[in-house]
Amino acid sequence: MKKLAIGLIFAIPIALFGAVAYLILFSPSASPAALDHSYRQAAYAITWAIQLGYLAWLGMKWWLQKHGDHARKVNQ
Repeated sequence: MKKLAIGLIFAIPIALFGAVAYLILFSPSASPAALDHSYRQAAYAITWAIQLGYLAWLGMKWWLQKHGDHARKVNQ
């Protein structure tokens, strides 16, 4: 279950980076306010992606530290 949660946490930043690419590439350029709003959304999405990516990396390191010795013993 925890492996699935860590995997989902890895998938969320990738989806957020895709959303950022969509916001930047296809942002409406009709008004400066709309463009400013799109870039603000992109900045928040990048921030969340970085933070969740770091959380996933910490979770993976924690899982390997906790289960790494057990996995090595089972494989021997």
